[in-house]
Amino acid sequence: MYGDNAIIGEAAALSIGLIMIGTGSKDMITQDFTQIVEDLYTYSTQTHHEKIVRAIAMSLAMIVYGTEVYAESLIERLVKEKNPILRYGAMYCIGLAYAGTGNNDAFRKLIKFSVTDGSDDVRRAALINIGFLHIRDPELLLENVKVLSLLSESYNPQVR
Repeated sequence: MYGDNAIIGEAAALSIGLIMIGTGSKDMITQDFTQIVEDLYTYSTQTHHEKIVRAIAMSLAMIVYGTEVYAESLIERLVKEKNPILRYGAMYCIGLAYAGTGNNDAFRKLIKFSVTDGSDDVRRAALINIGFLHIRDPELLLENVKVLSLLSESYNPQVR
């Protein structure tokens, strides 16, 4: 990944995420884990290859799969980024960290970003991840139909 080759770096970053999927829980957090996440995040802010940045963002999301509150510090860092690709990754971090839980706070965050973010990709990722949030119990999603129906009237085709 550090060779700064876009194709190889993308594959390496995605591989790291797949190998470490779901390892961000309290029981599995070690100094090595923390160092890997920090290295990925730091490299994503230093490289100029969008493919690598997007792969790192998705890798971080895979790492925090199912971790819920243990992902919050990483999510907060990513949502404050100027780079829309990292904010895109933050939406996937929220969706995968809380996958299947129907967590209301995560739902509110995703709804907020689906209408306020300046990037079409981030807005679309936020809405996609609402589906991940409710994947185990789609009936919970029906409770939020009023909110989602307002989004269907958006001027933005990415949101509709």
